[in-house]
Amino acid sequence: MKKFTVDHQNYHIFKTKSGAKTQSVHFQWGKFDFRMTFAGSGKATQRNAALGFSAADGSQFSVTKFEVLYQNEWFEFVKPTAHGMQLEETLWRRNERDYYVEFPKDLKSAAQEICAEELGLVQQEKVAA
Repeated sequence: MKKFTVDHQNYHIFKTKSGAKTQSVHFQWGKFDFRMTFAGSGKATQRNAALGFSAADGSQFSVTKFEVLYQNEWFEFVKPTAHGMQLEETLWRRNERDYYVEFPKDLKSAAQEICAEELGLVQQEKVAA
């Protein structure tokens, strides 16, 4: 099991899936399981080169889902709802059912960082228009 540390928080990678169109990473923080899915958007072009993540072969990917496992069901990330010094309350949803829980601040950013690294993707710099 591979371990990443971001902002003094430990994340453990369980499983990765790599395909031409989608890639995903299943990881754990504390007792919570998460899954982040990236979808392919073709080869890099001048127009979309600054969007999302890039693979070594030039393929472009963007995050399509960020989920947490709660009561044996995957709930999709909606937004942070309250901010604290180190934790923030977040809203997750599945079939119109809401789940609120506190996780480390900027969890989605940390998840993108570790998942992209695990999949060998590089986040593209945003270019001013």
